[in-house]
Amino acid sequence: MFSFAISGTSILVLAIAPSMQFSLSLRKFMKIVIYLCALLGSFQLLAASACSGKNLSQLDYSRCLDAELEQAERELVTWENGHLFQLQEMAEKTGRDDPLKVFIRSRNQFKQFRNDHCRWQYLALIPDSQAGASVFKECMIDQLKSQSLLLSKIKY
Repeated sequence: MFSFAISGTSILVLAIAPSMQFSLSLRKFMKIVIYLCALLGSFQLLAASACSGKNLSQLDYSRCLDAELEQAERELVTWENGHLFQLQEMAEKTGRDDPLKVFIRSRNQFKQFRNDHCRWQYLALIPDSQAGASVFKECMIDQLKSQSLLLSKIKY
């Protein structure tokens, strides 16, 4: 249990025990809040599929996976764009664009990897194309969520 007291540009954080008090600047406190929100969002992404455990027909399950896949792609693009922005700013300030170039190459190689990694699983189930399609989508969702979590942990 925590309580907060705002005083000017500082925040006094009162923890469970009074001896655990500490003060933060308002700016640092807001950075921590934003970081925690992003972190909690990433953990939510890694939670079990919203589609599994439901009694859905194959068609409804596929549609549910499509929606989940779209959400996971949006989350990854958000993290990628954030890193691109930071790396572009860094390149402008320092004149070094190698990190930006390598990040872009890494992003493109990851796209190829995840497609190939999930495609072989689909191809292994080919006689049953519906099951194969579901496995492909589940694999893509897992790959996207894992990459989003990895990108969320990177600090500059």
